[in-house]
Amino acid sequence: MSTETSSLQILSLIPSLIPGIEQVVLAHYQQNNTELSGFLLKKEEDNYKIQPIRLEAGSSFFLELSATTLPYQWFQKDQVPFEILTKYKVQLTIFSELKNNILLIKYIDHGSNWTDLFFIYFNDNLSNFLLDKVSEPFSAQHKNMVGFLLSHSIRTIFQVIDSHNQLSTTFNDQMLHIVKERDHLQEGLDQQLQKERNGILTLARYYLSNIAERLGTQANLTDSAKNKLKSFTGELYQLEAVIHEALEFAGALSSPARSAPLLLADYHIRFPDPAHQKISDDVIEGLPQRMIKTHLLLDRLELAASGIKQRKDNLTSAKVGKEFPTPISAPAITDALRKHKKRIIQLFNQYPDKWEIIRHEFRPIQNLMNSNQNHELLSA
Repeated sequence: MSTETSSLQILSLIPSLIPGIEQVVLAHYQQNNTELSGFLLKKEEDNYKIQPIRLEAGSSFFLELSATTLPYQWFQKDQVPFEILTKYKVQLTIFSELKNNILLIKYIDHGSNWTDLFFIYFNDNLSNFLLDKVSEPFSAQHKNMVGFLLSHSIRTIFQVIDSHNQLSTTFNDQMLHIVKERDHLQEGLDQQLQKERNGILTLARYYLSNIAERLGTQANLTDSAKNKLKSFTGELYQLEAVIHEALEFAGALSSPARSAPLLLADYHIRFPDPAHQKISDDVIEGLPQRMIKTHLLLDRLELAASGIKQRKDNLTSAKVGKEFPTPISAPAITDALRKHKKRIIQLFNQYPDKWEIIRHEFRPIQNLMNSNQNHELLSA
């Protein structure tokens, strides 16, 4: 918020501080650019309106007042030698229109180097402060008390506005930080999701190639099939069955004499019912509950390995760990294999056609299998 905006807020509040005020002139002086802005608050019927004015004369008078140390001063109309010009080019000699006492209240903001001079027009009596008109004169004692109270009131309101502005700035900065952080997190999540979706597609291609080879045929995925497979949200162990079923369906619909590769489209692919996509509390594919986590670990390792192999990259633990939806370190993979060792061997014996990449090409798995064989030999 600009300093001028804060000053205009104070100007608009003065009629609430002093009921019955006819008008107030504000001279706003910005020291860094030596510009003097003028504003007039004037009562029109039942409302107060603010309009910009151009201070035609008396600039030296304003600068002289800005340099004084007095927080407030009282002037008579013939002590203020300046005129103002409204935006409508109508010249007004403002202190010749009303027989008022004029209170100057000065506010200096040393941090921003600007000064406000508020010229407030009072009646000759105390009617601005009482409900009924009175004839008691506006004495010097009254003026000193009013000047002191209004000077401190305006200073306090400036401090409140400044504190509010600082809080608003801090709040806005914090909100911008939160929005940027949210966007950054969302971008990361989107990238991770895209990586996971591409990994599922890579694994589907791997299953398609193996199944087609076992069936003595060739098969490819259409763009519609790729898009559908990327939306797969079931468990990874179900994907092989989905591809096998889609390949059989596409083969049943194709011409027997056709020698071209089968093309799997989206309509060939059927995902498991949502009710069967979640892990059962008791068994999956006949597995007891204690084997499910091991099965899923091998599925995820196979998925990661298939993506690395598709890129023709080296199949290391570090690179496999980076392929996980939430990346893990190579030592974490080693630790997981150690904890699941017995169940991994059991699953490899139970499903000899599964997890072919990690079974034959991933060294940590091969080391695990070799250590088991050596243990069996020693035991024999």
